[in-house]
Amino acid sequence: MKQIAPDVTIEQNSLGLYTGIVKTETGMVLIDSPLKPVDGGFWKTTIEQKICSEHCYMIVLDTNYDRLLSIKGCDCVLVSHADAISPIRMRTPRVSEDSQAPSENSETVVSGNRMLPPEIIFDNELSLHVDSLQVNLEYHPGSNHAGIWVVIPEREIVFVGDTVVVDQPPFLAYANLKAWEEDLNLLMSDRFSDYQIVSSRSGIVNRDQIKKMSKHIAMIRNIFGNLMEIKAPIEQWYDKIPQIIAIFNHVDLFNSELFYNRLHWGITMYYDVNCREKG
Repeated sequence: MKQIAPDVTIEQNSLGLYTGIVKTETGMVLIDSPLKPVDGGFWKTTIEQKICSEHCYMIVLDTNYDRLLSIKGCDCVLVSHADAISPIRMRTPRVSEDSQAPSENSETVVSGNRMLPPEIIFDNELSLHVDSLQVNLEYHPGSNHAGIWVVIPEREIVFVGDTVVVDQPPFLAYANLKAWEEDLNLLMSDRFSDYQIVSSRSGIVNRDQIKKMSKHIAMIRNIFGNLMEIKAPIEQWYDKIPQIIAIFNHVDLFNSELFYNRLHWGITMYYDVNCREKG
């Protein structure tokens, strides 16, 4: 666990996600789950159960499989974007999805419902107050159709989920590439010039890494745009996976199969949404 500002710490959980903990004297906001899915009773050893149940919120940053898996068994009030509701309720696991999803994680995952419907949802913005500390939630659908950023202005910290990943391919299954470029431009704007920016996959990231991510998304958007223009079949999309992986010069060879599967699954879903449904 690493404290990055007063009342704010980050920790990498058992599934590899960098999660956030905002804790004051009387309440707590968790940004994704910092603990293992099996540790449903962990609150009893870390914080008074009464405080947790009455004043603890867990922000679910998007609908990626490992993120939703990690929150099972928590006792907090779940908060998500409204667009997470439909996928959460409808998605009893499909064979094609679960055959890909486990390879994204560092541990074996178990099939089952993704998560219970959240208690609090919002469309564009929502503010939570933990004592005098304000925690703002913003909708940013670039990397995920239900993507959330958590902004803590008083501490100049923003948690951006999978909007930025370093030295690895992005998650494309639920992406909007145009909106993603806009999100990255916003991160590079004066608004966040003095902020610590926390990626769910890479921890604290800098402006150079964000700029590089923006170039990568622009390249992928161009590749996909050309394929859509010629109405290429899905097999031609899969043929672009090596080209996309080559964009990332420092990809960990140990995870090469994982990254290939991530892109294969992401392209499949992206194609389904943007090509098949449009005929």
